[in-house]
Amino acid sequence: RNIFKVKKSNAEKSKKMEKEEKFFRETFMYDKEINVINTATAECSVPSKRRVDLPVTAGERLDIIDVTEGNAVICRNSEGRYGYVLVEHLNFR
Repeated sequence: RNIFKVKKSNAEKSKKMEKEEKFFRETFMYDKEINVINTATAECSVPSKRRVDLPVTAGERLDIIDVTEGNAVICRNSEGRYGYVLVEHLNFR
């Protein structure tokens, strides 16, 4: 019985990640292929001020998707959400 629950939760997670990616592409008008160029750890917890900002928790691992002009990068968290994070809040070690 537990096997079916795992498959269902993976399907739900996959569907949620697809929805987040679709939202990201529409909101950011991002038509390039999504590639992880680096990973980083959040140095501190930062709530999002705008919908395009990614709220992060201290110690959270993030995938760096793209570098923008200025001091922000586009990141993806473990839940599949995308958004801007300021470079000063990230540790690249």
